[in-house]
Amino acid sequence: MLTTRGVTLVSTLVFMFIVIILVSIASLTSLSNRRNAQDALRTSQAQFAAEAGLERAVARLWHQVLANATSRSVTAYAAELNRIGLSNGATIASLFGDPQNLGDGSSFVVQVSRQDDTSTDPDAIVLTVTSTGTLADGTTRRLRQVFRVDRAFFPFDYALLTNNAECVFCHLDIKSMDALRGNPNPNDPSTWWRRAKVGVLESLIMRDDEEAGVVHGSLVTRGTISRQYSGAVGPSNRYYTTMNPGDTRIRSTTLITATPADCSTPSNCTTPQNLYYNYPDSSNLAAFGNRFPDGELPDRFPLPIPDTNNNRLIDDAEWNAEVSSSLAGTNESYSAGTLRAAMVLNPSGGVAWPGGSAVQTRTSADLGQNPTNVLLDGSVIPIELSGTVFINGDVVLRGFVRGSGTLLARGNLYVMGDLTYDCGTGSTLVPCDYSNPSRLPQLNLIAGGNLAVGDFMTVQSDIESLTEEQMLSTRSNQPTISFCRENPTNAACYPEERPRPNLALTEIANFNRRELQRYLRDNSYRPRLYTFGENQVYFAAGCSHQPQRYAEYSTITAGARVSFCRGDTVLSSTTLTAEQAQSILARAARYEVTSSTFTNAILKNLWANSMNARGTGPLRTDGLLYSANAIFGLAQRKYTKLGGRWDLRGALVAADTGILVPGPGGSSSGLTIYHDNRLRPRVPGGQQAQLRRGIWEVIGQ
Repeated sequence: MLTTRGVTLVSTLVFMFIVIILVSIASLTSLSNRRNAQDALRTSQAQFAAEAGLERAVARLWHQVLANATSRSVTAYAAELNRIGLSNGATIASLFGDPQNLGDGSSFVVQVSRQDDTSTDPDAIVLTVTSTGTLADGTTRRLRQVFRVDRAFFPFDYALLTNNAECVFCHLDIKSMDALRGNPNPNDPSTWWRRAKVGVLESLIMRDDEEAGVVHGSLVTRGTISRQYSGAVGPSNRYYTTMNPGDTRIRSTTLITATPADCSTPSNCTTPQNLYYNYPDSSNLAAFGNRFPDGELPDRFPLPIPDTNNNRLIDDAEWNAEVSSSLAGTNESYSAGTLRAAMVLNPSGGVAWPGGSAVQTRTSADLGQNPTNVLLDGSVIPIELSGTVFINGDVVLRGFVRGSGTLLARGNLYVMGDLTYDCGTGSTLVPCDYSNPSRLPQLNLIAGGNLAVGDFMTVQSDIESLTEEQMLSTRSNQPTISFCRENPTNAACYPEERPRPNLALTEIANFNRRELQRYLRDNSYRPRLYTFGENQVYFAAGCSHQPQRYAEYSTITAGARVSFCRGDTVLSSTTLTAEQAQSILARAARYEVTSSTFTNAILKNLWANSMNARGTGPLRTDGLLYSANAIFGLAQRKYTKLGGRWDLRGALVAADTGILVPGPGGSSSGLTIYHDNRLRPRVPGGQQAQLRRGIWEVIGQ
C-alpha cells in the first residue's frame, strides 16, 4: 500500500519527466528554428546574389548594348546583340564568363537566351535571363526573368497634327478613345479620360461666327491662330475645351473657354495648359529645363519618307531606299509585311469594286518596286495587313480591316467608303469592342502624295437644287477652274446663282496663295503647289477664304496680283513679274489631287456604290490618316445617309488640312476624332527601343 510520501515521489518524478520532455522539445524546436532561420538566411543571401545577377544583366544587356549600338532603335539594338554573339535562337551559358564574386563572398552566374517574338508587328526581341546565386557554403538560388525589347511609341502624340488648317475646326469634336467607354464622372478618377492634343506648326484659321469645335485636351500651337474674317489673333469665340489648366486628365464634359498660355514667357507653361501659344522648338528648351513643357511638338512637319535632297518630292532614290531597307529588315520605321485582300492591280477601262473575288496576297516586293495602282475592297472579305506594304502608285480602298500594319502609297490614297476594323476570324465578321483599344487592329494609311476621304468630287455641296441621286452622279462632278472660266454657261460650273468651286478646289487655291506669299517673302523658298485635274496652278487672288467666282482665281503668270492679308482684308499686294512667275513654277513641287488611273468619274462611281450599300449614320474610318502633303475630306450635310457627319477613330496628320464636315445642323458635331494614341507618324529616327521587364520567378535552389 502506497504511503503519502510515495505518492508525492511518483508525482514529482512524472512532473520532472514531463518537464524534461518539454524542455527537450523546446530545445529541439529552437535548434530546428535556428537551423531553418540560418537556412532561410542563406537562401535569402543566395537570392540577393541572384537578384544582383539580374540587375547586372540589365546593365549589360540593355544599357551597355544600347550605348554601343549605332542608334537607339530596335534594329540597331538587335544588330549589336548579334555582334556580341546573342543572335536569335542563341544562348550564352555565362554572360559574364567566370562566376562574379560579391563583397560578402557570394557569387552569381547569368545565362541568357534569345528567342524573338515574330507574332507582333514589328518583331520583338525576347531575352530569357536565368541568374544563379551561390554562397561560399554551396547554398544556391535560381531566378528567371524575361526581358522584352520592342519599339516604343513614336514621339508625336496628337489627334491632329498639321502645318496649316482651314475649315476642319468647324463642328469638330476631338477626344480620346476613352470617350467610347462613357462620360467621365468628376468624382471617380477611374472614369476620367486621357487628354487629346492638337498640334499646329504654322497656321490655324477658325471662322469667327460659327461652331469652332471642341478639343477635350490641349491645343498646342507654334504658328498663328487667327479668325477667318477679321484676322484677329486667337481662336474663335465659339471654340471650347473641357480641360481645366493644370489638369492632366479630362474629368468632365462641361465646355469652357480656352485660356491661352504664351510660352514666350516660360513660366506660363510650367503646368499643363489647354491652349499654348509660341510653343518652343528643340533649339530653345533651355528655359524649360531642356524638355518640352507638355510633350514634343516637332520642329517641322514630319515626313513619312525622308526628303534627302530637299526638293519636296519623293524621288526614285528616296523611295527605293525605304522599300529596299524594309524588305531587307533594316528599316527602323517600316518592317516588311504582307497584304491580303480582294484587289485589282493597275485597273483600266470600267473600274468596279471586286467584292469578294480576286483575293491575293502581296508584299512590297510585288507592289512597291514598280509603278502599281491598286484597288482594295474589304467589304466582303476583310483586308488583312501585317507589317508595312509599300505601293508605288495610287490606292483606293474601303471595307473591313484586320491585323496591324501600314499601307504606304507613293501617290495619292483615296478612301471611298467606310473603312473599319473587324475583330473576327476566317469568314466570320465580328464587330470590335472599341472600349478596349489595346485589343483593336492597327491601321496606318500613309500617302506620299495626297489623301482624300469622301465625296471631294461633287460640286459645291450647299446648292439646294441637287437631289441625293444627282450628288452620286458623275454629272455633278466638279470641273476644273479652266473649264469653268472657258464655259461659263455649263451647268456643272454655274448650277444656280452662286457660281463657285467646291471645297477641294477652294482649299487648293487658298493653300497655293499661302505658298506664293511665303515665296515672295523669301525667294529661296521652294513652294508646294496643288493642282486639280489640269496643269494650270490657280490661287485665290484676294484675301477671302470662302469660295469665289471662277473669274476671281488667278494663274501664276506675269501680271497676276498676290495679296497679303489680315483675315479678309488686303493689307498690300504684289504684281508678279514674268521672271518671278517663271522662277516659282520652275522651283515648285507640284501635287495633283486627282488621279489619272482613278479619275474623278471612277471615284464617284466607287463612292456611289459604297453609299448605296450602306445604312444611315456617320461616315466611319478607323486608323491613322497621314499625308506628306494635303488631306481633303468632305461629308455632305445634304446627303441624308451621312448627314454631314464623319466618325474617325485614329488620328489625322497632314501638312495641309482641308476638311469640311459641317454636321447635320445647329451646334451638332460633324467630324468626331476619337484619338487612338497607338497610331503615330513613323518618322526617321523617331523609333526608339524600350525595355519591358517581366516579374522574376524562383525556379530552383
